[in-house]
Amino acid sequence: MIYRQTSTIRKIVELIIIVSVVGLIDQWFALNATEWLFNPFIFIILLFSLRYGLNIGLLTFFITTLYYVADESFNGGDVFLLFYDEGNYIELLFLLVLTIIGGMYGTGAKERYESLHYSYDEVSDENKEMREVVEMMEESQKSMQERMLESEYSLKRIYEVGKSLDQPNADLIRNEAIRIISDLFQAKEVALYHVDSSQHAMRLYVRKGSTETFPQTIFINSDSLMYQRLFTNQTITLRTVQDEEGAPLLAGPVVTKGVVKEVLLIDHMDFARLTSYEIQILSILLDWLSDRLEKAHKVALKEEESLMYPGTRIYYKEAFYDKVEIQKKRSQTYGVPYSIIQLGFDGSGNMSLLEVEVILRAYLREIDRIGFDEENQQILFLLPGTEESKASVVENRIQKYLNEKGVHYVE
Repeated sequence: MIYRQTSTIRKIVELIIIVSVVGLIDQWFALNATEWLFNPFIFIILLFSLRYGLNIGLLTFFITTLYYVADESFNGGDVFLLFYDEGNYIELLFLLVLTIIGGMYGTGAKERYESLHYSYDEVSDENKEMREVVEMMEESQKSMQERMLESEYSLKRIYEVGKSLDQPNADLIRNEAIRIISDLFQAKEVALYHVDSSQHAMRLYVRKGSTETFPQTIFINSDSLMYQRLFTNQTITLRTVQDEEGAPLLAGPVVTKGVVKEVLLIDHMDFARLTSYEIQILSILLDWLSDRLEKAHKVALKEEESLMYPGTRIYYKEAFYDKVEIQKKRSQTYGVPYSIIQLGFDGSGNMSLLEVEVILRAYLREIDRIGFDEENQQILFLLPGTEESKASVVENRIQKYLNEKGVHYVE
């Protein structure tokens, strides 16, 4: 507190009280303190000069001089001799010099103290900020450690995910992908769609959730802003307020050779999962899914060559019904409908089975499968995602199309 007294009034009051007390004692006991070699007023001047600086020191000297005048007057002396007598004015001059020296020293010390105190406060504030930063870093480090230790995406978990996607069959890979993504991201509505070559329609592959959220077919037009962004950017896309009503919360592309072949849709997802870290994990999963599907497709083409009629993509009867069994299991697990069409084929015509397939492929979807029952002379159609109630409509369209192309079939 020595240099931090900010109240000028308090300084003056302190000065008046001390001078008055010393003066009263001097007068009461007739001590003649002003005539002492080391009179108390010298120490009073030094005290206030050193303590409060030059200004208060000069005020102390002025009040002391007034006391000298009053003392001389009370004792019947000549007041003017204080200023004209060599012995008296030298003492006052000594007190003035002492006041100036002590005041300048006190003012300089005060300024140094204030400078040091300001530097101390500045360093203290910096230290406080540094401690806060260190505490924040420690908390962040602790949080990151806990997240790494408790994360659902630990190296072991990611390895398990990759192993689960390592299936020999594309349909099994899709089934596992839906299960994994639904589990990891706590999503109640998840679906995987096939995108046709025109990118104007998407056909359901596999779904977890209600048919209201994810129908069998999604048609894409110029108003489908979310899907337009998805196909253009080929990155995970989130719904915005400008997107069409009924758009999913999130859409992720499955890109093969620079083309979006399939699309993952997620709705009713925990918003806490929509962080940059979670999106990055999902992007990695989609890349894995694309890679595994492409490899499974290549393997399937080689393996299924022996299951098809030479030179065609028409399955033998037994292989065709194996595909039906796989589709049946998907329907039981994920509720994806399918239908089968049997159409009699008159092989007595001029058209070969290969020519019939070329005609049919122009009409059917990429996900549809064709088989041939040579014994009963029937063309078999497996239509994933098509309900049985609508199978007759598709059958009539196929018959009409075959008639237009001159293909003979049995009613």
